[in-house]
Amino acid sequence: MDIRGLEIFLAVCETGGLTTAARSLDVTQAAVSQHLSKLERDLGLLLVDRSVRPPRPTTAGEFLRRRARKLFGDISDMEIGLQRYRDNDIPELKIGLIESVAAALLPHLVHRLAGKVGNLSITSGTTHPMVPELVRGEIDMIITSEQADGFDGAELMPLLTEPVVLCLPRGREAPRDWTDMAELASSLDMVRYGRKRRVGRIVEHQFERFGIDTHGSLEFDSSFAVFDQVRNGLAWTATTPLCLYCAGISAEDVTIAAFPTATPVRCINLAWMPERGGAAAKLVAQACRDIFSEIVIPELCKRAGPVADRVRIVL
Repeated sequence: MDIRGLEIFLAVCETGGLTTAARSLDVTQAAVSQHLSKLERDLGLLLVDRSVRPPRPTTAGEFLRRRARKLFGDISDMEIGLQRYRDNDIPELKIGLIESVAAALLPHLVHRLAGKVGNLSITSGTTHPMVPELVRGEIDMIITSEQADGFDGAELMPLLTEPVVLCLPRGREAPRDWTDMAELASSLDMVRYGRKRRVGRIVEHQFERFGIDTHGSLEFDSSFAVFDQVRNGLAWTATTPLCLYCAGISAEDVTIAAFPTATPVRCINLAWMPERGGAAAKLVAQACRDIFSEIVIPELCKRAGPVADRVRIVL
């Protein structure tokens, strides 16, 4: 279909005649008539009833008019969108961060993406509410600890792996073996992460594996609430170095120790839907890896002691 002819047809419909259409398009009336006649011949349909004044679209013409109006609206939006690429590699980007990495990445991610991303929006929370938004296109990507089975059809790029560690009240001796671990679990309540959070599921699986029967009814999604119980000597927990970092906790506040054996690991991933392309994902992934390696991990080595050397950037 001739786009120029379609544009002229739409102008005839919108302005009410060939003469007014020619004036609005700054062409001759003969050119308007020629393009309109060619479009009708190509389609084998009469599109404009010229026997009435002013000329009106036929039934077929009215159908084409509605579709053409939408088509040219889409073309206009596309042109505007493409022009935004002249200023930025990525005109708009919406990122979701899980709470346990938000404080580590958010202050630095905005700076790292400046000049490369136009309109940047970053929100934090738990993964599960963000997944439907990712699928619907309301969020472009999520930085999460979920694995591939948590996303239907999404692409996943690993960024960092970290050990799950024990976090005990200050002065409490770290378990040397699983017998000590069982004694700790029986003598002091455990405060848990919500079971929807991956770190909570990892911990539960590990304790079931070694037959550790934990006690305690408190369960929180927020690391701040979890560590508040531990810092006050009311409970112990299992967490990760990044959770400690984001909550501002260090070895001066609590006792941080490795599992006796078989240390479980959490992976931080970048998830995005493949139909939205991977260029933005590669840009954000590199920015995150740079922040982790240059800023976060050196600080973790000061705060978390020997467990921090098990935090690894995934390239």
